[in-house]
Amino acid sequence: MGNVWNGLQNSDMEQINALIGVSLGKSTTRVPKPSKAKRSSGVVTHFNDERGFGFIRSGSSRIFFHISELHDDVDTAIIPAGTRVTFVSGEDKNGRACAIYIKVLP
Repeated sequence: MGNVWNGLQNSDMEQINALIGVSLGKSTTRVPKPSKAKRSSGVVTHFNDERGFGFIRSGSSRIFFHISELHDDVDTAIIPAGTRVTFVSGEDKNGRACAIYIKVLP
């Protein structure tokens, strides 16, 4: 059989730990806060309540959205056509444009 490495022992490991310092799994570098995303407004033109997706008309654009991106205290899974909303432009997992962080306007 070949040699098996058992790691550093006692004083050797203490020297390494002294160089590294206490970690506790947290990085000492600060992560910058993301800038506030620009919200756009639009009107829901179509919503498929069986599948949970629809489209928002914003200016001359037609933008896809999924009900899971609705971030309001709305107790329904249906957004009727004509509902005014605000949203942030984002991308789905396939890189296609979509609306995220959707809020229903009063």
